[in-house]
This record gives sequence, C-alpha cells and structure tokens, in this order.
Amino acid sequence: MNRQTSYLIEPLDPAKHDRAEFDCGVVALNAYLKKRARKEMEAGLAACFVAVPVDEPGRIARFYTLFVVTIGTTDVSEAMTRKLSRYRDFPATLVGRLARSEAFKGMGIGDRLIMSALARAATSSLKVASWAVVTDPKDEAARSFYQAFGFSELDGSRMFIPTKVVAVMLGAQTP
Repeated sequence: MNRQTSYLIEPLDPAKHDRAEFDCGVVALNAYLKKRARKEMEAGLAACFVAVPVDEPGRIARFYTLFVVTIGTTDVSEAMTRKLSRYRDFPATLVGRLARSEAFKGMGIGDRLIMSALARAATSSLKVASWAVVTDPKDEAARSFYQAFGFSELDGSRMFIPTKVVAVMLGAQTP
C-alpha cells in the first residue's frame, strides 16, 4: 500500500468492517474496537467512525470515537467563564479513542482523521450545543499532535478547542 491511498471515513458497520484484523499495538484500543465499539454504538453511548481504504472498504486503517461530555466551570479559566453563561457545566464533544492500525503507519491519514472528528463535532453543535471539543491525550506525542490542531490545556490532563474556533478553522458556519 502506498501513501497515495484514498480513504473513506464512515460510521463503523460491524457487518462491513473487519474489526478482527485491526491491530494498533495497544491492547486496550484493539479490545475496544473488537468487543465494545458496536455495543456502545447500539446503546447510544458512543459514535465510532472508521477510515477505510477505498479499494479495501472492509479493512480498518484508523478509528475514532465521539462522546458527549460536560466540562465543569472549575476546569475552565476564570477569564473564559466570564464570557460564558452562568451554568455549572458546559456541553462538549469528546474525541475519545483514536487509533491507527500498525499496517497503515506512515500513510498520512492521522491529520485527515482528526479533521473529520472536528468537522463532525462542529456540524453536530449546530443542532445540539457543544461549546468545545475535548480530548484526553495519553502521552506527550499525542499532546503535541493535538496542539498542532489548536488544542490548548484545559485541566492538566484534558485538552480542548472551542467549537467556534473549529468552525472558523473549517470555514463553516459558526454555531
């Protein structure tokens, strides 16, 4: 497979996508995709999206999940909370699990995948409010990856980017 492979990013479909073959090198992420992603989707707890090569539509190259979460006002700087409503919590979209199959390492689809997640979050915020997109980077490499897309520190472990910033970045309508 070469770097010029085209990918589709679509919702996980257990009847179509081969989860058994996926191996990102992280046992917990492999197990999530293989055993829990479908169940969480059916229960309405998570939305899982996969990137598949156009010429191999059943083979999962990467996946990510989106969840609805809240951010406590105590986790947001005082300067930001002054600009926001007086709620105890703010609605947000969490980019949960994000993983790449070892077989697709170096294929250049990581940027496209996070942009897909950000676009979905911004689009859905037009219908269901989401003040920010948040993530929980697992290490410094992940933290640097998210910083490159405009994410900032939120509370020491979590990072965020306001949904309005995402919309501007994507050239979309601002929620």
